[in-house]
Amino acid sequence: MLLITSATQCGFSERTAGQIAMAVDEALCNIHRHGYKGAFGRAFLTVTTTIDPVPRIEIRIEDEAEQIDIEQIKSRDLDTIRPGGLGVHLIQTVMDEVQWSKRDEGGMRVTMNKTAESNVNQKIAKENTTNE
Repeated sequence: MLLITSATQCGFSERTAGQIAMAVDEALCNIHRHGYKGAFGRAFLTVTTTIDPVPRIEIRIEDEAEQIDIEQIKSRDLDTIRPGGLGVHLIQTVMDEVQWSKRDEGGMRVTMNKTAESNVNQKIAKENTTNE
């Protein structure tokens, strides 16, 4: 609820706010499943919103899990039909920018950014394609 409220008050639509929350949920699930191997572990969530010049939200999640090779963090082949493994793809599709990095003090960090302006540009592009 925190993310949806923050995103909508910042200027995102309810739909986009829900997608942002879903991307964050996927990231947290991946930290629990892959970083902590299903065991207890802490994650630190920082949300920053701005409205000027355009609505923008940045979400940073840091953990204390075992560090992994960043090159291993990728979406699986979408042509392979099987359950699971779409979290990274979903995160990268919903958010404008996603960056994974290793923390100096151990653990990992994922930083995700979304600008409301990108939604408008995507909608205009889709409408132009539909009208042609």
